[in-house]
Amino acid sequence: MMRGRGPRPPALRHRDFRVFVIGQAISLVGTQFTNVAMAWQIYELTGSPLQIGLLGLARGIPQIALTLLGGMLADAVDRRRLMMAMQLAQFCVSASLVALTAAELIEPFMLYVASALLAVFAGLENPTRASYVPNLVPRADLTSAIAFTTSMRQVAYILGPSLAGVVLGFAGVVWCYTVDATSWVLMLSSLALIRGRQAASGRRGVSFAALAEGIAFVRSQRIILLLMVLDFSANFFGSPRALLPVYAKDIFHVGPEGLGLLYAASSIGALGGAFVMSTIGQPQRAGRWVLTGVVFYSVCAMGFALSPVYWVALILLVGMGVGDTVSSVLRGSINQLVTPDRLRGRVSAVNSVFINGGPPLGQFESGAVAALWGVPASAFTGGLATLLVALSIAAIPAARRFTLPREEAQPMPA
Repeated sequence: MMRGRGPRPPALRHRDFRVFVIGQAISLVGTQFTNVAMAWQIYELTGSPLQIGLLGLARGIPQIALTLLGGMLADAVDRRRLMMAMQLAQFCVSASLVALTAAELIEPFMLYVASALLAVFAGLENPTRASYVPNLVPRADLTSAIAFTTSMRQVAYILGPSLAGVVLGFAGVVWCYTVDATSWVLMLSSLALIRGRQAASGRRGVSFAALAEGIAFVRSQRIILLLMVLDFSANFFGSPRALLPVYAKDIFHVGPEGLGLLYAASSIGALGGAFVMSTIGQPQRAGRWVLTGVVFYSVCAMGFALSPVYWVALILLVGMGVGDTVSSVLRGSINQLVTPDRLRGRVSAVNSVFINGGPPLGQFESGAVAALWGVPASAFTGGLATLLVALSIAAIPAARRFTLPREEAQPMPA
């Protein structure tokens, strides 16, 4: 069961959190413009689903390689300033895509390079974003904050692909990249408006010893490690997101506008689920809810793979969003509440290797399997593999029976 605490998300009582989450939502909207534009552009240039997969591989390798460094930096320096530096760097990449595309100089290898550079900066920033949220709200409101952050992220995933599909169809990829470049500037501005400052006490230097401390903590917490494996499996095997351009163009024949709806559909379901979860307190039987969400997600993914009708596919993608959100919000709550603040950057980094490494590597896996066996087979086997992993972890009592303890509100460092 989950106990309600009223219709208003408790996290919204905190001004710095409101500023941060709004800026993050704007930034993520812009990121979706670039993701949609790059996938469509490289498929237009090459006509190959494998090339879409290689685009994900170009993003996945540097993101995984640098995420652990990002986690150490998050525990060693001011998290807000680190995020601001990464926003500026990502703006430069997006602005370069605008210039190259407008000058008609863009080539597939340039998209690979841009994807890799964005991954480098994201790999350094993502653990910082995750570990910064507990610095903005008290402990009792952390589940609400994580759920509301997820809600805003899903709003971005709905608006971003939908609007990107429209802009792509009527104005072209240059304007998609322009929107993304603008969004980095707005996120940078929101970070500058945050009044609270992270406490310097407890910071560790960037060293192998510091990294080893974070990894040792993850290994000592079996529930965290199991949930990381579960998350990676869902992202690596289960998501058909990389194949959506092929579905839109060659299977459903709905063009870039229909592609935008395909991208947004899972986020519509995720938004509803995340908003409801943002209004509740800490969940009981969190492990069971996590596993239930992933199983539902997997079943919907398999159904989507075999759907011959566009609107049915959209409904199943909505269901995937619901299942993914139930699981991801509770996984995030478990990780942040179990981990002490001095280790959150490094533990978030290890977690980000699984969370953020899964999608780009899964994009490559989906494209490669699609090239060998076909697009529907790739999407179906991915959902099936995720289901099997979830059922395997469900057989472990420590995961299935895990319950978060309830604690009174404790102020977090500002």
